Amino acid sequence: MVLSLVLVFAGITVLVFSANVLVESSSNLALHWGVSLAVIGAIVVGFGTSLPELAVSLASAVRNDIDLATGNVVGSMVANLSLVVGGAVLISQSSISTSGRSLYLPLSLLSTLAFIFFIRGGISRWEGVVMILLLLLSLSLMYKKGADEETDLDPKLQRNEGHVAAKFSLTKELTKLIASLAGVVVASYGVTEGAIDLADRWGVKSGFIGISLIAVGTSLPELVASTVAAKKGKYGLIIGTILGSNVFNGFGIGGFIGLIAPGKSEDGSIVGTLDTTLTLAAVALSAIFILSGRKIVRTEAGILLAAYIVWMILVGT
Repeated sequence: MVLSLVLVFAGITVLVFSANVLVESSSNLALHWGVSLAVIGAIVVGFGTSLPELAVSLASAVRNDIDLATGNVVGSMVANLSLVVGGAVLISQSSISTSGRSLYLPLSLLSTLAFIFFIRGGISRWEGVVMILLLLLSLSLMYKKGADEETDLDPKLQRNEGHVAAKFSLTKELTKLIASLAGVVVASYGVTEGAIDLADRWGVKSGFIGISLIAVGTSLPELVASTVAAKKGKYGLIIGTILGSNVFNGFGIGGFIGLIAPGKSEDGSIVGTLDTTLTLAAVALSAIFILSGRKIVRTEAGILLAAYIVWMILVGT
């Protein structure tokens, strides 16, 4: 059991570190190749911080553990909208502005609803294709929207673009990108193996392990990135990253699970009617705060964290 715990926590640590390096190198490459800065926040960073969830879920699905795979996705999406948003506000002691997210929120909610809908009946290959197509459509819409919100997302990066370009090394950034991707893949294997063994030893369904332990661990990149952005006043980047990450989690991971290892989750904590209702309620609460267009203050952050804890307890029992 000790070895399994070491595998899980060491794997999560490597996942977080690798994801952070991946985001940094991807952002530098995007700037070098002239990609919109808004796209960096909503797409590049969102994709980078979703890689741990993607790696763990695919590794689990390939091993025929659909419960762990889908549990990780559901838990991560709820964690992003409650734990990450609330935690970023409380840790940074800064309110987060939610204005300007008229596109990202509907896409995030649609991806969440679509994933939950598909897993209740089992994800098939054709459903995987549908979700991948929805992901590509979402990326296209986010890319077009990015041009209008470029200065809102990260004006400091725009001012420093020339400075970054002066120090840019294509070989170095590509090496970092490849190494970080390798780190994500290797670490995901350790996390998956350790989590499955712990679930067996503790008599806990792997779906709940995915919703709780693994989901929180793989959501750490979003929490770290959001907290840093909040301290620097990059509020648009926070919401863009969180919602963009959910789009990748729902459409992207769901689609790849369907294409590579289609199957049906049997864990009631994921697909049960009551638990699905609780999940949708937690997502709706976060959506209301974000849709308000106001700043998410400490009181609302506390409510989001409390809702996440209550959701975790109710779903787990």
